[in-house]
Amino acid sequence: MRRGSLTDKHIRLRRQRLVPMSASPLSVVLGLVLLRVAGAPREVSALVVAMPVGLVSSLAVTVRWQISLHNSVASGSAMILVLAFGPVMLLAFAGAAAVGWSRLVLGAHTLAQVLAGTALGGTAAAAFALLR
Repeated sequence: MRRGSLTDKHIRLRRQRLVPMSASPLSVVLGLVLLRVAGAPREVSALVVAMPVGLVSSLAVTVRWQISLHNSVASGSAMILVLAFGPVMLLAFAGAAAVGWSRLVLGAHTLAQVLAGTALGGTAAAAFALLR
């Protein structure tokens, strides 16, 4: 932001999102290598892989249309918690709903953008389910 390449910390202009969002997979690859070397449990590695799957699916959409990345992360996290710990974690969806409600109240997104973000959270959960 200080150099003028980004307009704000939320990166509201979609054309500015590509570079920051593309840099994060490098961090994930490094994290996976470190997890492998450290002998981390399979579910931990599956979770780390699920994050860029969610990111890539969100990036593919948000380059053309703004979706709620907040809700994508919140709903994906809730789904993964249910997969990992069972039905008791269904309460996590209340948190995801609160995130969506807040995005609407703040005027940051439309209902369609919140719902699309929520649905895209499922891509991360599906990756976790397949890899665990």
